Amino acid sequence: MRDTIIKFLQNNHFNQLDTEFDFYTNSQNSEYFIVSQYSSNDLHNFFDDDKTSQVIKEFERLSLKSEHENIKKNTSLFILVEVDNLKEAFEDEKLQGSILLIEEDYYYFRKFIILYTRNGLLDLRDKATNEALYNYLEFSIDAFEDDMFFSESYFMAMEIGVKLPFFTLPKRNDIYQSIESQYQDDKDELDNRLLDFYTKNTDEKLSKSLKDISTDDQIISDLLEIGELLP
Repeated sequence: MRDTIIKFLQNNHFNQLDTEFDFYTNSQNSEYFIVSQYSSNDLHNFFDDDKTSQVIKEFERLSLKSEHENIKKNTSLFILVEVDNLKEAFEDEKLQGSILLIEEDYYYFRKFIILYTRNGLLDLRDKATNEALYNYLEFSIDAFEDDMFFSESYFMAMEIGVKLPFFTLPKRNDIYQSIESQYQDDKDELDNRLLDFYTKNTDEKLSKSLKDISTDDQIISDLLEIGELLP
């Protein structure tokens, strides 16, 4: 994923600074990007991680140079995290909690987390230009609206498209966020319905209804409605 993100930056006229880290800027030195790899475990301790400290130290060093006076005003850090399964990672409350904390912290620079899988990278190798990415996203956007995890490569491409500020998504810019919110809303509704169901019905009532199943039974009717919320 690092190579893919760097190709996007280079294809949009961002070049690496004279540093051992992946710091990139445009010819006007008006916008900056940092690319850094983390594990999911690193993410939980992001603010205390050595890599984070090293990136901040280099960021501060560069900010002292007159030619990089804009680095403190307009810098984004891309945090790349390899996972085994994107859907499972998306449903991992601890991981999503860490992502939320990191992306909502704007101290030093903006932070964008991109989750990816090794298999998902295979279809992205030839899509590191704005045109190629746009065409790829536009072609299957309807399938993504129906199931945001229908393809790991497509999900990752959408992550990149949403988080690269110089890229415009096809159809509408909020497609990723709106579907993400819809997915979470559906999950919350299911959790709330299950909690309400088990609060109202004792084990004894449930056992009795299951022994004599009837769709006229309110408990069985409630269970059938909850079942319709399952994916």
